[in-house]
Amino acid sequence: MSSHYPHPSMRFLRGVIVSLTLILLIGSFSACDDAASPEEPISIRITQPADSQVVSGTVLRILTETSSQCGCNSHVEFYVDGVHMYSHYQPFYYYDWNISALTGEHVVRATLVVTDHGEASDSVRVFIER
Repeated sequence: MSSHYPHPSMRFLRGVIVSLTLILLIGSFSACDDAASPEEPISIRITQPADSQVVSGTVLRILTETSSQCGCNSHVEFYVDGVHMYSHYQPFYYYDWNISALTGEHVVRATLVVTDHGEASDSVRVFIER
């Protein structure tokens, strides 16, 4: 056996070390750097549906617009009539609300939660008709 070929377990270990090093290097160049973000007040606005809108159908998509588009340490929590329905962790925050069995007036609230920066909320009333 030739001495210049390492033992198979050593080749495997070398491959693991190279892979872990690459993962660490790639992770350190993340596109989202909260420390570099300018300080701006956080805010959220429900852009769809409009306040006091009359809606029908089976699914109502709730769309939001936020002041901070960096998703590293933020998410949006969606509430209907004070009950938590869904949390979305990727920017372009939305919630598809199943309204097929509902009627009447409901309050939809979206809360932007940014770790170490606080929360901001917006709410709208919707009227579901059948």
